[in-house]
Amino acid sequence: MKARIWLSVLAISAGLTTAASAQITGKATYEGPKVTPKKINMAAVPDCAKQHTDPVFDEQIVLGEQNELKNVAVYIKDGAKLGAAAPTKPVVLDQKGCMYVPHVVTVMVGQPLQAKNSDGFLHNVHGLAKDNGEFNFPQQTAGQTDPINATKSVETYKVKCDVHPWMAAWVVVVDSPYSAVTGDDGMFTIDTKGLPAGKYTLVARQEKFGVQEAEIEVKDGKATANFKFTPKKASADAVKEVQEVLATVSKPADAVCEHCDKDAAAAVVANKDAAKGAQPQAAAK
Repeated sequence: MKARIWLSVLAISAGLTTAASAQITGKATYEGPKVTPKKINMAAVPDCAKQHTDPVFDEQIVLGEQNELKNVAVYIKDGAKLGAAAPTKPVVLDQKGCMYVPHVVTVMVGQPLQAKNSDGFLHNVHGLAKDNGEFNFPQQTAGQTDPINATKSVETYKVKCDVHPWMAAWVVVVDSPYSAVTGDDGMFTIDTKGLPAGKYTLVARQEKFGVQEAEIEVKDGKATANFKFTPKKASADAVKEVQEVLATVSKPADAVCEHCDKDAAAAVVANKDAAKGAQPQAAAK
């Protein structure tokens, strides 16, 4: 009898271990020049400032000690063909200390999405969705929770607060339940329950560094993929465009400016890239 019980325990344990290990895992890191986070000044809004004893920083790029990259949305591409049902558990976008928490969320098409106010004073939830429709509503009561009816189609869009202009978050609407967002350690874990074995394309999206893809093969519910993000480089076409413009500008015959074209071109291209980086939702689908 004891032997049977022991074997049963082993079988259950093995089953739990297999279920727990049925995951797509990986890590996102940053490679490039040093990034200095921008400090957020809340001094003009005492209700916000008094909720923080430590400095608060902009979350567009959040790095760990070893350049682990937080807030990267990772998901299976073209997941609609899998026919998975949308989860019924709501994804919650909270407002705490005049910051959106989390900064990035993934939600499946048709899955409930909610906005919550944990601060107890006025915020407004202004979503800049296009395909899902722009929305804007106030929240003032502590604990107030309202639905966000903007998960009808695949799209990535920004959510902001017009009352506190530094507040921003991103909603990534995907077409399958197989998604995750990297944490402080740059790691992500996607539960593969119900996912058939096979080859898939995994997408990683970061608001400043753009989109990467990796081909994976899921076996026994498991696969691994890592992503390394670098700052976007100026395109050769953009440099050529600037040089052509500069060539039309006449210079005095005695002008000596050996590096003018190169420096000016680099500056203009950098400004163009910065402008593109400020609107990542344009490449959301």
